[in-house]
Amino acid sequence: MKKLNPWKLAVPVAVLALVTGCSTPAGSASGAPQGAETTNLVLDSCGRQVVFDKAPESVLAVGSEAPALLTAAGAGDKLTHYAGSMQVPFDEETMAVVRKADRITEDSHDVSYEMILASGADVVIGTDIAAGIDLDSLAERLESAGVKMLTVSGYCAGFEDRSTGGLSGFDQIYKDVESYGQLFGTEQVAAGSVKDMRSRVEQAARNAKQASGQRGMPLYVPVSGTLGSYGHESLIAEQMELLGMENVFSDVPKRYFEPSTEELVNSSADKVFAMYLPTGSSNLETDQQVIDELRNRPELAGLPAIDQDSAIVPLNYYYSSPGPLAVDGVELIADRLAR
Repeated sequence: MKKLNPWKLAVPVAVLALVTGCSTPAGSASGAPQGAETTNLVLDSCGRQVVFDKAPESVLAVGSEAPALLTAAGAGDKLTHYAGSMQVPFDEETMAVVRKADRITEDSHDVSYEMILASGADVVIGTDIAAGIDLDSLAERLESAGVKMLTVSGYCAGFEDRSTGGLSGFDQIYKDVESYGQLFGTEQVAAGSVKDMRSRVEQAARNAKQASGQRGMPLYVPVSGTLGSYGHESLIAEQMELLGMENVFSDVPKRYFEPSTEELVNSSADKVFAMYLPTGSSNLETDQQVIDELRNRPELAGLPAIDQDSAIVPLNYYYSSPGPLAVDGVELIADRLAR
């Protein structure tokens, strides 16, 4: 079947839920009279509508999710600049794309307005772009300078006054891939990737039936400072649920928070998902290092699961981030639970 190029067709303006918040449903009119036709494409980014009159030629990806999402959508060749770590466990195709891109910084949190403009990219796609800066204000400044800004949908819930519109974390990943396929005219590749990811997640869930009914506690483990955990807005919570487990902090209406010692000990967790990063605040590089760090934590001394090797499941954080690596993460967790 011949691939259709949306930029060579007259189509109704549609809102594609790239980052689903208080967005108009996909396929509905936005900013145009009923029945009006235009070549513009409108994507919703955390409730902010971004209008494209042509497909971008170059992309600056901020953080680990955008490169893999672009590759899955069949648009990896559009990634020309990257801000983020090279220690992400990308698949072979995505790693090749990232290596070819100009790297503007290792720490995605350090990206600034000036860096974005200096890259010369048509659009910047990422997670917590320019941390601590109001996203709408930054987007307006960039728009005035001729640069579009889109946010990876899985991080929308982490911003104040934003919403995921009820979509699950995996549905947001699939929607991002489909939306990039629409934006770059690679819909067929994107559809195939989504079909494959859905199949893999379903198979992983079938492989982890023996974990059904267990209670798990996800922890982010730094080498110093306070342990963090994840509530029901997090992707790790959804991964656990897909595999038949319950997040002990499922009643916490947050993506990330810092539990008290009492909350940790009283959780009665059967499994502890010990999440870490090879770089950054965690700075732990191996599964054994994260296990040792957990057992040295006095705030966990009263939790029986900490002393059981089979009860600790180390997990590189990137496998629970809102991109295609989350599918690898589900498979990895399912495999470890089956041992």
